[in-house]
Amino acid sequence: MSLANDYFLLYHGITFEQNLNVEPIDTLIDEETFSIYALILSASRKEYERFIKLKSFEKLCNKLNVATPQNISELNHLQHNIVENIQENKEKSYIDVLHNSFEHLNNNGIINQENYTKLSSLFDYQELDIDDSDSSYSDEDELEYKSTFIELKSSLEEFINELKNENSNDEINNELDECKNYLNNQKFSIGITGVMNAGKSTMLNALMGREILGSAVVPETANLTIVKHNPTENAKVFYWNKNEWSRIESSAAELDSMKDYVNETNRIFGDSLKDYIKEESRYDEVDINDLSSYTSAEASGKKCNLVKYVELGSNLEFLSDGIEIVDTPGLDDPVIQREEITKEYISACDMMLHLMNVSQSATLKDVEFIIDALLYQNISKLLIVITRADTVSKEQLQEVIEYTKSSIKRQLKAQNKDSQLDYILKTIKFIPISGKMALLHRTGREQEALDAGFTIEDTGILEIEDYLKETLFGSNSQKSELIVQSSKTQLARTIEKQTNALNYEMKLLSKSKEELNKELEDFNKKKAVNERIFTAMKEDINFYKNDSKNYIDSLETFLQSELIDLQTVIKQRVISDVRYSFEKFRKKPENSRIKVIVETAIKDGIIDVIRDYRYKFIKKSQTIGEQCEQKYHDFGFSIGHKNDNFDARGFFQDDFKTGFLTSNNEVLVNQITQAVSKAKEKKLNELDRQIEGFIKGQFKAIEEDIKSKAKKVSTLLVESFFETLNAPLKAFEQKLENDEKILQNQIESFEQNNENRAEQSIEIHKKIKKLDNILSNVKGLH
Repeated sequence: MSLANDYFLLYHGITFEQNLNVEPIDTLIDEETFSIYALILSASRKEYERFIKLKSFEKLCNKLNVATPQNISELNHLQHNIVENIQENKEKSYIDVLHNSFEHLNNNGIINQENYTKLSSLFDYQELDIDDSDSSYSDEDELEYKSTFIELKSSLEEFINELKNENSNDEINNELDECKNYLNNQKFSIGITGVMNAGKSTMLNALMGREILGSAVVPETANLTIVKHNPTENAKVFYWNKNEWSRIESSAAELDSMKDYVNETNRIFGDSLKDYIKEESRYDEVDINDLSSYTSAEASGKKCNLVKYVELGSNLEFLSDGIEIVDTPGLDDPVIQREEITKEYISACDMMLHLMNVSQSATLKDVEFIIDALLYQNISKLLIVITRADTVSKEQLQEVIEYTKSSIKRQLKAQNKDSQLDYILKTIKFIPISGKMALLHRTGREQEALDAGFTIEDTGILEIEDYLKETLFGSNSQKSELIVQSSKTQLARTIEKQTNALNYEMKLLSKSKEELNKELEDFNKKKAVNERIFTAMKEDINFYKNDSKNYIDSLETFLQSELIDLQTVIKQRVISDVRYSFEKFRKKPENSRIKVIVETAIKDGIIDVIRDYRYKFIKKSQTIGEQCEQKYHDFGFSIGHKNDNFDARGFFQDDFKTGFLTSNNEVLVNQITQAVSKAKEKKLNELDRQIEGFIKGQFKAIEEDIKSKAKKVSTLLVESFFETLNAPLKAFEQKLENDEKILQNQIESFEQNNENRAEQSIEIHKKIKKLDNILSNVKGLH
């Protein structure tokens, strides 16, 4: 708030806006000028008439080379210009004159004690930031530095605590608590992937400074494990549900790689299988020290066969800033449903670490997964960790990295996506690590590592930690920036709400009992009108909300139709390629080529379907947003989101991007490749029918999954969307309710307030200035 606004609010009890073309003050700035300023500023709204009629007042205006005001509006405009002029020329000697003049006017009864107190407070040296001390500090010192998320979060929490200490309003405190909870409940997920025996558990244990996950030469962790921060260490084991187990058994009927797994499970558990496999996923809370009996592939009971995933709560410092780690089973796990779960979690991760054993790096499975993650799972940061780096030379490490890059290039070319190579290589970073040596350093056995010639720096673990911290919390982290910006916006909104309430309270303090009663009378008239507006807007918004929900149902039909068309596209691409191969090469195409055709057709097709779904959803939302905005405008409200006008495209810009491409298509690929391998050139119609049947059978699960996810995302977005559309209405209703309470309180306590009105006004003014200062600091955070 500016000094001019402060003056009018505290001294006159009004909010003033210039609306006249008033001539500027054109005079020599000296001590006499500031004496004149003091006299003109002391003219209050109640006593201005006796001022402007005086000849001496006219002479003073002439000295400032301005016309003498003829009414209160012209006087206020002149006072506004004077305050602006003081702000520009606030030397200590001039402000001394100002204060001496106010004191003289008070001593001679020209202004009363209340007005003297207010004027002295307004032009206080500290308020005007007058400081004689010399400082060599420059704002330029801060220009180069950009704070990290942890630093910004800490600053925001300090501001929240400061605001809570200054405030007793429950509504404001609840908003501050919500903002603090939002900051503290943010999660940063790191997905860890790799084939079996890639060294995931060893590296993670080193990263966390404790052997919390099993690691050995043989594959140890057979299940997806989610590691979260929890002061009380605990573990939950979740089992497959009936529907998931049924799909596993169906896949085993088609894939030899899964038959042994299902047969072994049925043989070991027999009738007791039904105790674990329930309609809804059962989970057990288990002792963290006994976890390996549930997750280890080497445990005798083979409970790991029944486990879908594990949630592990750990009081590790590395996790304390909201980091969650998703440790996945090996990519070459024979249970293909585990790959689907892995993709479900990976698609929601903020970054991914993919581990490759230096002695068996860049397998086809590695390369396919890297490409899939970056092109289809919306992973924006990928760190490839080359494990067991202590077993090879630096030259050999570089060869492994170059080989990985060339393998990615070859696979992209096979998928006709080689134009994406530059994007993928820019998104990837490579770091070699010796997980074993890092684990020795982190678990009190550093001497063994040092004897082997490895300092903690040599192991690569510190470089990985620095990369993770910079990516997740650094000054260039997009997610961190969004969290901070959202918190700043919410905090600013809360501060402005509190400031507006204090401004209103201060305005009321300047009014007489009669003026307060008139204010209440006018308020009640407006209240009746506003209630009718609120009712009409709420009815309209509820109508649009129901309309949106009905539209989501209609979009499900659209999805179903598009997915049926996609099945035809997949079949036609396979048949066309088989026919082309027979005609040109007199033989059937390679299985690897059929696999690429089917996989890319499904993934690209689903992306296109979801893109069309998103377009229709947003177009409908945009129309509703514009209609609501117009109705708000008709009633005198305004609504905005990121732009001057409400923009549904901006509101939904980050949605519908992830989680739709998690199905494993290995069964379908296997069915089609087998059919193609037996196909005859003269019997392509028979192959056509076979492939159509395979696709139809396998697409049931894909279709249900996509329809379910689309409806879930859309429903959540509709709730969020209409919460935003409702926000101006709720905020205005709340403001009116708060203003009414303040107004009634002022009327009820008028006699009591009348005795110390100036002190109360000044106290409120100080609170406003403090809020302004906090708001300025919040907005200045970067």
